[in-house]
Amino acid sequence: MSPGPDYLFDLILGILALFFAVYLAVIFLLAIIWRFRERSELASISQSTSVSVVVAYRNEISNLPGFIAALSGQTDFDGNIELIAVNDHSDDGGDVWMASQVFARGRMILIDAQGSGKKAAIREGIEVASGELIVSCDADCVPGPEWIKTIVTKYRQDDADMLAGPVRMLPGDTLIGQYDAIDYYSLQVSSAAAIKAGFPVFCSAANMAFRKSAWEEAQGLMDGQNYLSGDDVFLLHAFKKLGKRIVFISDPGAVVDTFSSGSIATCFRQRVRWGGKSRGYKDVASIILALTVFGANLFLLVLLIPVITGSLPFWLLASSFGIKAVTDYLLLSGGKRVFKVTLPFYRYVLIAVIYPFVLVLTASGALLLAEQWKKKAVTSQSL
Repeated sequence: MSPGPDYLFDLILGILALFFAVYLAVIFLLAIIWRFRERSELASISQSTSVSVVVAYRNEISNLPGFIAALSGQTDFDGNIELIAVNDHSDDGGDVWMASQVFARGRMILIDAQGSGKKAAIREGIEVASGELIVSCDADCVPGPEWIKTIVTKYRQDDADMLAGPVRMLPGDTLIGQYDAIDYYSLQVSSAAAIKAGFPVFCSAANMAFRKSAWEEAQGLMDGQNYLSGDDVFLLHAFKKLGKRIVFISDPGAVVDTFSSGSIATCFRQRVRWGGKSRGYKDVASIILALTVFGANLFLLVLLIPVITGSLPFWLLASSFGIKAVTDYLLLSGGKRVFKVTLPFYRYVLIAVIYPFVLVLTASGALLLAEQWKKKAVTSQSL
């Protein structure tokens, strides 16, 4: 006799409940690790370091002036900065504007990308960079005045091969902007805590740095070659394979700001793109963590069914959402000093209720939709 539908549903719910329990344990552990290892004063390092900042831009004419001004205004760093700006097929005049600029902090090299996609553009920029330390940023970001100094100091102090820096998203005035900023902040803090715990799984090319020699060594080990983006995460995984030293910069001076679009469609596409990269993961810790996060949030949605039908009491659903929200908040509140953010609990609770629905929706979209970079959709078959 085959199992009935009730048995299968209970089995699925039980498996998802296990994911939920593992998720809570992992987040609680990361919260503890963050608090014990969060504060670290950077010592003054006098040794000079040659730095190349690599940025790829596509149709960023409105953001480039702010980025260039911020990079030109770097303080407390005595060396010159080599800026490699790669035009990824822009059609808004950004390349013309860049050609008219004078970079006061060092040498600026302008390149027109030959390949397709952000990852190819960044690779072409790194190949011509002459710096010992490659610093990556996005053109729509605004670094703080001590950004380069803080990165170089941490690089020398820890003798690091890769450094992940904090990225703060500014929300604007819309509800979707508030969601976008808190969701991105949670990704940043959890990723930073994982690095501190010794199992790095994620970083952002919007604020990262690495030795060029280590990058060259890692090229043959990078997964996800058929993805347009993912230059950051797949490089991180390659560095892990090589046993390189990966650190997070727990200093407010390293923060770069980016801005929420305030658009539901843009927010959705961005998360679909992030989620789509996970299909190319071969790093075991990253795969397990992605499945755990998805399973924990799916558990909350599946739990809705027996609550709606009256099979389970509402308090069970409410308490599950509440326990997850409180556990997540323990981790997120620990990052407020570094990121210099406020996290109003009432607003956070509202977003915590919405989050499982959005995550499951975007994860499903990541499996079904083509990857897109600045309105250029490319499937894996076309690369």
